[in-house]
Amino acid sequence: MERTGKTRRILGTILLPLMLLPWAGCSKKNPATETSGQPERPPFLPRKNYDTAKLFNGIALKASVQTSLGTNTALSSAAIPESYRLNLDLHVEWPKAAVTVSDLEMATPALSAFIPSLPLMLTGIAPSPDYAILLDHKQNSLKANLIALQKLPYKDSLFDCQTILELRNPISSRRALLVQAIMNVNADGSDGDRNLSIEKLSQTFQPQTNYRWPKKSDRTNSCLLSVEDQLAGLEQSLGEGTLTGEQRLHLEKQIASSKATILELKRWSFLVGAADPFIVLPSFMVGKAPGQPSIGDYAIVMADGIIYPAVLGDLGPNSKIGEASLRICREIDSQSGEERRPASRPEVVYLIFPGSAEKPLKAPDYEHWSERCHSLWKEFGGSDQAEWHEWTSLEKPWPTPTPSPTPILTPEPSLPTSAPFFSTQGEHPTGTNPAVSLTNPLTQDISSNASIFPSTIENR
Repeated sequence: MERTGKTRRILGTILLPLMLLPWAGCSKKNPATETSGQPERPPFLPRKNYDTAKLFNGIALKASVQTSLGTNTALSSAAIPESYRLNLDLHVEWPKAAVTVSDLEMATPALSAFIPSLPLMLTGIAPSPDYAILLDHKQNSLKANLIALQKLPYKDSLFDCQTILELRNPISSRRALLVQAIMNVNADGSDGDRNLSIEKLSQTFQPQTNYRWPKKSDRTNSCLLSVEDQLAGLEQSLGEGTLTGEQRLHLEKQIASSKATILELKRWSFLVGAADPFIVLPSFMVGKAPGQPSIGDYAIVMADGIIYPAVLGDLGPNSKIGEASLRICREIDSQSGEERRPASRPEVVYLIFPGSAEKPLKAPDYEHWSERCHSLWKEFGGSDQAEWHEWTSLEKPWPTPTPSPTPILTPEPSLPTSAPFFSTQGEHPTGTNPAVSLTNPLTQDISSNASIFPSTIENR
């Protein structure tokens, strides 16, 4: 016990300041530090013992301390890096892909009742090659983060996928990609044309999704102003003379990205995570090879015995799988949000129908989406007894602009001909239109270029 306590104290002193850094690929730097041009200060930690077990998310920690007597004095040993070192070896036993009905139903009970022909389709099947590719991406991510002593993922996030299967109904020939995984929350997307609430749950929020269509109105995207402000800050930081070459290159990339985002927000409308039902797949699984799904393909989500119609709406990191829009997540678990996902076990079934997208992509039509998903489900051999969820629009009508009241003009009293009237605007007789005369008390506060329509800034 004394040895274990000593081990934890040593590991805590060495690892904690470094492990508190965000996990690369899953978070963004604070914009304030990105634009300052100055290196970030390491977090301050008091000199005390830390419970290093809290650093490890489901990892079985085995540690030992090995010592030996050297030939150098303390003064010399302090200058030798090898005299005080830590060797880290992370061992992961990757799970096999589920390919049998029994393995699939351990996570999603009664799945074969939803898809009666599932046992036949699984006969002699092998996992999709995408399953092995997903594990390769996870391994590369672990290596990169461990070498940099970054935070490692939770165990349920690492083992987020039960299987990936390319299925085909032998009677109808309808193909489908079956993914059995956890469900993470995606809140990305914005749309200037539709009056929808947008929830930016984290610093990784993106105002665009890969599912997009041309804007139909001149309304300003509500995310545009913040991106323009960000661009202005980045350009100001780029003008500072104290930047290193690496910092300048990083800022230039951010500026190019912000400019591209501004152009997209002005041209396109996107799905909205808080309002539209869509799912997300790793980018390597979409549109890279014949037969793979593409953006806009119809999909269904099966959770807790209910089927949710959806579309494939966005791309995610290559080392993670199992992600759906906030709208779907909250329908499954109303408490879903930044710190809570609806499913941490790989028990949710995502069924994507490759080649079913209707191009060009258009604004969501939930009734049509549902009809197409029902039809594809039936072609695939899905049960008629399945319970379906039907979506309703959360879009609100835009407020009607309130026109300025029309002034009621009172006729000017007649003046004696012996006292001709001159306005304060110059040498003009009473024939001047009184509606634009500064001497008229009813119209003196009305600007000559006033408009009854609100400024476009109000729609940002």
